[in-house]
Order: sequence, then C-alpha cells, then structure tokens
Amino acid sequence: MRVWAAALAVCLTVTSAAAAQLYRWTDGEGTVHYTADLDAIPSAYRDAAELLSAPQPRPAAARGLEPTELRVDPGAPITVAARLNGVPLTLVVDTGADRTVLSPSVIERAGLDGGSGRPTQIVGATGVTTATLVIVPLLDIAGARIGPLTVIVHALPSVGHAEPVDGLLGRDALDAFTLTVDAASGRATLTPR
Repeated sequence: MRVWAAALAVCLTVTSAAAAQLYRWTDGEGTVHYTADLDAIPSAYRDAAELLSAPQPRPAAARGLEPTELRVDPGAPITVAARLNGVPLTLVVDTGADRTVLSPSVIERAGLDGGSGRPTQIVGATGVTTATLVIVPLLDIAGARIGPLTVIVHALPSVGHAEPVDGLLGRDALDAFTLTVDAASGRATLTPR
C-alpha cells in the first residue's frame, strides 16, 4: 500500500482535510482545471471559476440507474470496471486526482491515437513529469457514458495489486457520480447523477 501511494503521488493533489474551497475553471483551450487556491487561477479565468466546495443540489438520478458496487479489497485501492471503445478496464477511484489518467497501453488497446495528443506537465509530490492530453470519445463507467473526455495518458507504476490497473478515475469523471464509501462494512458504490 505504501508503494502504491508513493508511486501515484505524481497524479495526486495533496489537500488538507480542512481545505474549505475547491474551484473548477476552464482555460482558453477548453481544458478543465481544479485548484484549492484561487490565486493559482490566471486572472483572465478567475471570474468564471466555479466554487465546488459548497454542496450543490443535484437532480435526482434517472430511473433505472442503480448504484454500482465497487471493488474494495483490504489494503488495496478501490477500483471500478470501465470500458473504452468496448475494451474492459480497471480504474482506481482517486478522489485526489484532478484528472482521469489512462496508461498508454489502454489507449493502444482501445484503438485510439495517443500520439496525436498534446504534451502537458504533471506536478506532484515526487516532482515534475511529462504526459500527454488525449481526448477519448466515450468512457463507460458504472452505467454512465462520459465523453468526450480529455484524459492524461501516462505510464502507471507497476504495483502489487490483485489485478492489473489501467488508470485512475479522477474528479473530472467522478463529477458525474455520487460516490458512497462505507469503510465499516467495506462497501463502496458509484451512482450516476
């Protein structure tokens, strides 16, 4: 578990439990960003930033969209089954990741062109690395179809997880769901909003 947490730190944003505000803003190229620091948003986009920390009333989930049970194994991250172009994936549910991250092998298996994306830098606790932003047309997760979605394509570290992990499901996609985690019973669900 310690190796897992350290290896994924590149993709995570560390925030304290007392952080009171989270902002979402979109740059001139349409890329969605998340930050807890209003001053980190360029002044040209600051007025359009959306405050996310206050609970927002959501419309009731469409009928027939039941919660999806997530895989919860002691000592391992919570995972969810997904599909990209019909290709099955296993994604780690990562509420600390701003963006969804997929490995280059997933992009290739799904028949998408990962080389046509634009380069980006990922800044995390372990330093800075280069990755690629790629738009995927449709990601099927827990009864919801999300897309087009700009994801980060970056090789994920190999860790001792029971099954291969193909990526991280970040807050950009998790915004489409209600995530419920009951640690006492070892149960977690995703319900499309």
